[in-house]
Amino acid sequence: METIAVYWENKVKTYGFEIERDLSLFQVSTEPHELTVLGSVLFNDISGIRFRWVLVQPSSRQRLNIYLLLNQKWAPSIPVLMEHTRENVIELDLQTTSPVEMVCFHGPHFGDRYGIADTALGTLRRKGLPILAAGCVGASVYIVIPEQRSAEVKQVLSSVFEAPNE
Repeated sequence: METIAVYWENKVKTYGFEIERDLSLFQVSTEPHELTVLGSVLFNDISGIRFRWVLVQPSSRQRLNIYLLLNQKWAPSIPVLMEHTRENVIELDLQTTSPVEMVCFHGPHFGDRYGIADTALGTLRRKGLPILAAGCVGASVYIVIPEQRSAEVKQVLSSVFEAPNE
């Protein structure tokens, strides 16, 4: 007989919510074999751009969607770099959403239980709040949302996640 233990809280504990504003979100769609060229242009030392968050997601048609989140001050550099990249990359699509905000939070037991992402994203979806991009890694959740929605998102998330006195 096997015994399985699961850590469960009625309201999931977090270390608190962090909000980042004045961000820009770029979505680049490209072929997987062109990722090396794109990476060498975006992440070389000459550009000086500091990305806040990078997410790569496979999409339909055997393409990759790359989400780049960065401070708005770096936003004008991305289209210029993409034009340089187009010289070496056959097919590259770029979409920009700016300004955006990000709500992120971390929890002490996120690795010990399932359903953290479903709780966060499902709650926001049921309330009709837009999610532009989201990622969950270990004990951290990152949610990118349109500008001026972070207070509302934080309030909704507070209904299902517990944060220390803020």
